[in-house]
Amino acid sequence: MVVWHVIGKSEPLAFYKATVDLVKSTQMALFMSAFFFLAGVAVPSNIHGYLMTLGLLSFYHAVMYVQLPGFINATPHRAATWGLFTSFIVGAVGFFAVGYAAFLPYAVLHVFIYYRGLRGAPTYYPNWVTVTGLLLLPLCANHLEAIFSFPLASVYSLLYRIDTSRARRKFTARNAAVTTALYVVAFIGVKLGYLWAMLAPSLFLTLAAPPKVNDKYGAGSFFFRWAVALAPFGHHFAYMAFAVIMSVLCVPYFIGAILFRQIPNYGIELIATAALAYVSRILGALPVSALAVVVLVIYTAVRSFREKYYPPTPPS
Repeated sequence: MVVWHVIGKSEPLAFYKATVDLVKSTQMALFMSAFFFLAGVAVPSNIHGYLMTLGLLSFYHAVMYVQLPGFINATPHRAATWGLFTSFIVGAVGFFAVGYAAFLPYAVLHVFIYYRGLRGAPTYYPNWVTVTGLLLLPLCANHLEAIFSFPLASVYSLLYRIDTSRARRKFTARNAAVTTALYVVAFIGVKLGYLWAMLAPSLFLTLAAPPKVNDKYGAGSFFFRWAVALAPFGHHFAYMAFAVIMSVLCVPYFIGAILFRQIPNYGIELIATAALAYVSRILGALPVSALAVVVLVIYTAVRSFREKYYPPTPPS
């Protein structure tokens, strides 16, 4: 059975169908993410944490999986795509029975799909961080650990890719391996109660792939690296940092691809609203923070769907 349709070496129609299914599955994950975020700010605290974490997991499944062909130079078979999506749903529901261990099938299948992108080309090296985060997801005992698994690993791998390129440096196995190792050690540290441990991978990542703080993305990238290590002052110091990095990276650059639409030309409104959500949540102004999250979700949806639609075109 074909597991991957390799770019440039596969039957065109099969590759097209697999790619369309891949994008459609990420659309569903993206819509789920929006629902979880909106529901999360409206429900009691006993389920608020899980819904917001599930929103992050859904979001990073969407933005990472839509980029997967570029990460592994292939598109997974349609059965693998829908099997992965189904396993995510099973994990989301199964959480109420066995916790994050319910995501074990999702993590294992996702790692298997990444397998062909773990060795060979230097551009595969950042995948090591992502795969490690996936493997840590079923081991999580609480929501903070969960956001430090696949979501944080996804951001680290993206920052490594982007800032290494912006700094005109080369991807190296050494930097990827050290980043991954420090990330694992830091995750273990968090499990042991040392919430500041994420300073280690963030520090090394900053040395290996220094951000250029001369635009919105660079400022958000620099801020996020250190904000995730502020969890000792309150878990929301770390959690809400994702709103900032999402507003300068994933939302403006990847949502359009997921929706088959042109990328909107955003100004400072996304990062300004995300910053408001972050600061107000830290200060305990919960209604303001919740409203900012709602505005971010709805505004992003409206702006995205206003853009020109580019339907997928089958091969002739």
